[in-house]
Amino acid sequence: MASELCKTISVARLEKHKNLFLNYRNLHHFPLELLKDEGLQYLERLYMKRNSLTTLPENLAQKLPNLVELYLHSNNIVVVPEAIGSLVKLQCLDLSDNALEIVCPEIGRLRALRHLRLANNQLQFLPPAVVLPFKFPR
Repeated sequence: MASELCKTISVARLEKHKNLFLNYRNLHHFPLELLKDEGLQYLERLYMKRNSLTTLPENLAQKLPNLVELYLHSNNIVVVPEAIGSLVKLQCLDLSDNALEIVCPEIGRLRALRHLRLANNQLQFLPPAVVLPFKFPR
C-alpha cells in the first residue's frame, strides 16, 4: 500500500496534477511524500476523506500553497494547526466527522473561504474570528 501511495503522489508531482484523491487509504499520518522538497505546487484539490488522520502538518500551506479545496471529512483529526490560516486561496474546507474540540481562530484569516464544514465534531463553540467572516441567511 505504501509503494502504491508513493507512486500515486510521484505521478501527481511529475504530471503537475491539480487534483489528488487519497480517500479510503487507511492513512494514519499525513503522507510525507506530499510535503517533500517543494511539495505539490500545482495541486488545487486534495481529497483525503475516510482515513485515520489525527493531525495536519504545520507546513501544509508552504508545501501546498495553491489549494482551493481540502476535503478531510471522516478522519480522527483533533487539532487543526494555526498554519491553516496561510492557505490564502482555500475556498472549501471540509472537516466534518472528525474529533475536533476547538477550531483555531486562524481559520478566520482565510478570506477566500466560502464553504466551511464542521458538522459532527466535538465542538463547544466557534471563535468569533471564524464566525464573523461568514454571512448567515436570515
